[in-house]
Amino acid sequence: MFKRIIIPILLVISVMFSSCTGIVQVKKTSKIINTNTNKSNSVKIDKSKLDKKIKFSPYYKKISLTAGYDTLESESERLVYKEILAHCTDFTDEKESSSDTNYKMESFIVHCSITRRQLAKSLFAVFQDNPQLFWLDEPYAYSISDNYVSIRLYATMTEAEYNKKMKQLNAVINTILSKLKKGMSEFELELYFHDYLVKNCKYLKDSENKEDPYSIYGCLVNQSAVCMGYTSAFQLLLSYVGIESVTVNGSNTDSGHIWNAVKIEGDWYYTDVTWDDTGDFFMYDNFNITTKQLKKTHKLVPKMTAYSDDELFSEDGTIKTVNLVIPKCTATKYNYYKYKGSVLSDISDNNMAEDLAKAAKNREEYFYIYVDPDTMNYKMTYNRLFDKNIFGFSDYIKEANSILGSEVLMSAVTVTKKKDLNTITVELQYI
Repeated sequence: MFKRIIIPILLVISVMFSSCTGIVQVKKTSKIINTNTNKSNSVKIDKSKLDKKIKFSPYYKKISLTAGYDTLESESERLVYKEILAHCTDFTDEKESSSDTNYKMESFIVHCSITRRQLAKSLFAVFQDNPQLFWLDEPYAYSISDNYVSIRLYATMTEAEYNKKMKQLNAVINTILSKLKKGMSEFELELYFHDYLVKNCKYLKDSENKEDPYSIYGCLVNQSAVCMGYTSAFQLLLSYVGIESVTVNGSNTDSGHIWNAVKIEGDWYYTDVTWDDTGDFFMYDNFNITTKQLKKTHKLVPKMTAYSDDELFSEDGTIKTVNLVIPKCTATKYNYYKYKGSVLSDISDNNMAEDLAKAAKNREEYFYIYVDPDTMNYKMTYNRLFDKNIFGFSDYIKEANSILGSEVLMSAVTVTKKKDLNTITVELQYI
């Protein structure tokens, strides 16, 4: 007899941001809006376009994701993992009952000795490594005997719907990949996919009922998703250009959430694309941050090893949400604000004026200052730059204008400070 297990699907939390906006010689504004990234400029998707396969970029090599598989310790776990992938398109187009929303897949047998915990771990690993499985739902059914296990997966759609949606999805992915340029760094590739998702996907609130909000199809084709859709799409796109990433489960306050850890130039960073999409504008507060920074706003769910079987499996047929992999992120080199901004390590010896002149020459809307926490006190630095009685930043504006050879920058600026991120964002004003 099959026993059906339900793994709870994560729902995204309401996005909350902690920042303080200070104004220096400027009219007060409620928030910064970047008009260059407004969603009214997003790509319009034609769902009638169909592609049978992905046309990979000639400049970058696709990788297979194996972080979940690498956690499997027994041959039985690894065998089940492989068999799940081998049978993941065995559609029946049948429901177990008229009230069931999912379709049964063909059941299959794996000849091995395995426990329910090992089976669950194999399933978790499959979903960890394969964000492309948008047609599968997380519930599954199983029956364990001494030397074999029978497994049934469930789909959210029929085979015909799967075939059509797969071709639509391929067409969108091909469009995204076709925009890649030769010689882009891993940071630039990550930034490109981050910005594409933020610009072209609408975050769905709990009250909104949309098609496929938890999958890459919802995020990329329907252009509307919850955190799982953003995260899966980001992970998949990164794999197409050779960048390793994993999904990480957690929460904020009392609601489930999921985000990515991304390996850039050999170091792990956390990136939460969902939280960087704030609706009418986006930012980079959650782009390549450390574990320490992440924990100020996010709570990590423990690894599976932290729970006993009684804690892991509930009587109502659900399994506790767990992590298989939790990378430790300590690097700061490719933090967005540090890498793209002006790093302030010494108030009297820095390149801020030159960086400011460069930003003004490109008519950039925002200028980012990263206050080095190892050498600078954030509060004192901010006050020296932007306190109305001191406003030392005006000296950098004057020097930048001198470098440019004319009065380009106005002294009036809007400033957003974020102590937790060691950043100051300056909205530039031009003459």
